[in-house]
Amino acid sequence: MALIKCPECGATISDKAEKRTKCAFPIKSTNIVSPQNSTQTVVVSKEGYFLQTLNTGCMIVVVIILAIIFFLILVSVFG
Repeated sequence: MALIKCPECGATISDKAEKRTKCAFPIKSTNIVSPQNSTQTVVVSKEGYFLQTLNTGCMIVVVIILAIIFFLILVSVFG
C-alpha cells in the first residue's frame, strides 16, 4: 500500500482507495505512475468532480449575465 496525494484537494490517501471521501475525487480511475528509484509519486488524471461542476456553474453565470445585458440593450433601444 502506497500513500499518494489527492490531485483535487492535496490530502494524503491510500492508492487502494476507490475515491477520496471528502472531495469525492475518483482514485481508481486515475493513472498512477510510481517510479521504482524515486520517492515522488506522480498522479495523472482528469479534472475532479468539483472542478467540472465549477466550470459548469461559471458558464451558467456568464450566460445569465449576457442575457441580462442583451435585455437591457433591447429595453434602452426600443424603450
